[in-house]
Amino acid sequence: MNLRQVADLAVARLGLPIPMAKLATIQAVARALDSDDTAMVFAEAIAGWAATRELESQCLEAICPLLVAEPRPEAIALIRRAIGRPSIASDRLLSLVTGSPTLVVTWTGCHSGPVTRISMLDDEEAQLRAGTFIPPFFTHQLERLESQGRRPFMRQWAFEYKVLTDRYGGNGDGHLDYFLGSDRENVGQFVAHRGHLARSAFLRTLACAVEHWGMSAAFASRIAETAFPAEPIFLRLPPRNAPEWASMAQHRAATEVEDAPTFAKTLIEGIEAELNGRLMHCSLAVVDEPKCHVEFEVFAIADASDDLDAKQVVGFYEHLLGNITPERDALRAFVSPDLGGKGTAVLGFMPLLIPLIGYGVGYLQSDLVGRVPYVPVSSIGLPNLELVPMQGGAVFRSNGRDVGSWGWWHWNWKPTHPRHQPSPTACFASLHQDAARRLIEHFGGNMEHVWRITTWTRDTDYGKWIETKRTGQYRG
Repeated sequence: MNLRQVADLAVARLGLPIPMAKLATIQAVARALDSDDTAMVFAEAIAGWAATRELESQCLEAICPLLVAEPRPEAIALIRRAIGRPSIASDRLLSLVTGSPTLVVTWTGCHSGPVTRISMLDDEEAQLRAGTFIPPFFTHQLERLESQGRRPFMRQWAFEYKVLTDRYGGNGDGHLDYFLGSDRENVGQFVAHRGHLARSAFLRTLACAVEHWGMSAAFASRIAETAFPAEPIFLRLPPRNAPEWASMAQHRAATEVEDAPTFAKTLIEGIEAELNGRLMHCSLAVVDEPKCHVEFEVFAIADASDDLDAKQVVGFYEHLLGNITPERDALRAFVSPDLGGKGTAVLGFMPLLIPLIGYGVGYLQSDLVGRVPYVPVSSIGLPNLELVPMQGGAVFRSNGRDVGSWGWWHWNWKPTHPRHQPSPTACFASLHQDAARRLIEHFGGNMEHVWRITTWTRDTDYGKWIETKRTGQYRG
């Protein structure tokens, strides 16, 4: 095989229905785009693939490697020209890549025209509302627009979906149960034909709204982010190799976890010794056996009251998801806010973490959303704390100085996992000793940890899982 054939084969893997496979392909293709020896050959392969896509949302995946690779104007121009199904979302992604404003002047031909009153669309609308092959958030977005502008956004979506289905077929997604393995109770996210039809119809609805209903292009661009394969900056945070200490933490026997407080103390101390720093957060499996699965989570806090309820602390941190997240500095970094040192009086502790996951979540983030990562906040002593994606991972940085590390990785990974269990990945966040001290010095008290151990057991290899949770506090 020559290099172009290798490139064509690699890029074709973007068509796989498994989000993690798509993400791995995007990272591999981006590395090829960064090499002088392979850049233009792979750019031509991406352009060839994009030119043959039938649906708008498929073209978005062709742009994703450009969000990760170093900009090459000639490669960007080649791929941009090849996109046969442009959309407001592809325009937005290319604007992020180039740093230039809107590229498409008119959206004529990017939709099917306004829906008519006589169109029979009840079945199509019911399919889209069901949320089986596209998340309900798409429906919520259009319902909100409909209530604000009194335009038939849902019917237009159903109309565009019917047009695309009639044109390209929509009778099924193939045999996705192939990926379920022997346990049919497992769950996982797949992105197949009907999902792309619905996402593309969503984008075509926005194009129609801009051209016929007076929606501003800037506003439509923000709504179109709903259809992104991932929040763009997350493409720069791919899973890495597991850290050296992971094998120590994740190869435990079920009997070791029976004394939960002792196990938590031993593991936290062991991880911090390996890190030579302070563990701020971690979430990982410590036991993975046919009849027993155990998850271990740790959350850092400061200035805890004497009567602290560890279960309420964990619940508070979970409640933050969707309510607060770091700011995004384009594709460069996540920027943590300063919470102002408020919390102890009301909560009984000072929160030190916020969820990394933001308000926009794409299917390429499905494994990361299945195990929510947290990052430290900024403070007076540790100002302007950023999480900066790097070539070999990600680092925490304060005022230009590296002060910690963050990572996530696969662990016994499969496309599916048992229902109600986290995705088969792991994540952690840590700060250097001095940085952790400076983070809390204005809060008072000491840094402590709250932990939760969740255990699933069953009597047979294919029996029903029974879940138990234990929480506790480690004062260190």
